[in-house]
Amino acid sequence: MKIKISLLLFILFLLQSCNEGVIYRNFDSNFENNRWSSNASRTFSFALEKEENANLVLHFGHIYDFQFDSIPLEINITYPDGNKETISLDLKIKNEKGEDMADCSGDVCDLYYNLKNNFHFEKGTYEVVITNKFNAAYLPNILGVGIQVTK
Repeated sequence: MKIKISLLLFILFLLQSCNEGVIYRNFDSNFENNRWSSNASRTFSFALEKEENANLVLHFGHIYDFQFDSIPLEINITYPDGNKETISLDLKIKNEKGEDMADCSGDVCDLYYNLKNNFHFEKGTYEVVITNKFNAAYLPNILGVGIQVTK
């Protein structure tokens, strides 16, 4: 019994240490038929208990061999002091050779893009709104979108 408990604690320690650089992570995969309607937004809110220098990372999940080289996104960030920032982003999905820039495993691809590098986050609540600005009724083959705050 003691061996099983020790093994369980060791596994929990390993799992925790894998995520020790992650301050916040959320991924929204609620896309009906893997379609993201144009001008539809996804909102992420998180609170930081202390000041941190960290990275704000966009996580974009798509199906392998995505049919577009890039997609237009708008990211609106509301800071704890009420100030707002808008980032217009043409997210590159494929490189100049037409190859996926994401990490792909089978048909599932995860693309990570640094929105803010070594950014000084103040203590408080943040809101990040990601809007699809694709010029059609919807963007197909989407698995999800999210953000991460990492050290």
